[in-house]
Amino acid sequence: MGDQIVDYEGITIPTYIINLKERTERLSHILEQFKDKPEFEVHIIEAYKHEIGAVGLWESVVKVVKLAKENGDDVIIICKDDHEFTAHYSKAYLIQNIIEANEQGVAILSGGIRSFGHAVPLTANRMWVNPFESTQFIVLFKKIFDKILKYKFKDNDVADVVLAEMTSHKMTLFPFISLQRDFGYSDITSIHDEEPGHVQNMLKKTISRLETIQNVYLKYRSEV
Repeated sequence: MGDQIVDYEGITIPTYIINLKERTERLSHILEQFKDKPEFEVHIIEAYKHEIGAVGLWESVVKVVKLAKENGDDVIIICKDDHEFTAHYSKAYLIQNIIEANEQGVAILSGGIRSFGHAVPLTANRMWVNPFESTQFIVLFKKIFDKILKYKFKDNDVADVVLAEMTSHKMTLFPFISLQRDFGYSDITSIHDEEPGHVQNMLKKTISRLETIQNVYLKYRSEV
């Protein structure tokens, strides 16, 4: 990304926040995250309840995508209620990367991931990743909407993995603009309850790996 600063005044992004009705502490947290950020057109979506948390999450994502199609949206943001902005967030940083990623044909752009398999730097701020975990802040482009709606989600599926396998056109921002706040429990996976600090431990390893890749990319790019 260049040094030119663009304000992107007037641009708003449809942003759908998934929240279980009884999780009032999470709702308060996420609303505070978007306070004084008019670039986000926030919609609170009541999450589907299911005995299998991952199924409920996926049904909630499908609900959001259906709304996006009805509204004629080209790009949307889906947030879980444990999303938390980092100090790297700025309106210009996010919107410029959305525009540039769209020009590169992306289908999914993550604001921050918990873990990944492989990563290839594409720019100073975006990396191709495969696979990845974390759906607390994802930008979805309309090219993937129909794929999401057509997918038959199984009881043993994981939403992160399904999305990662659905397209090869996926990227993450780095530095991250989003982290997953650890509330000490998870409505999706039991490991968060069984292993305190699990999210933070995975995140530290991920950031360390991505920093190494980014530093190598920036070093050799500057020498070209």
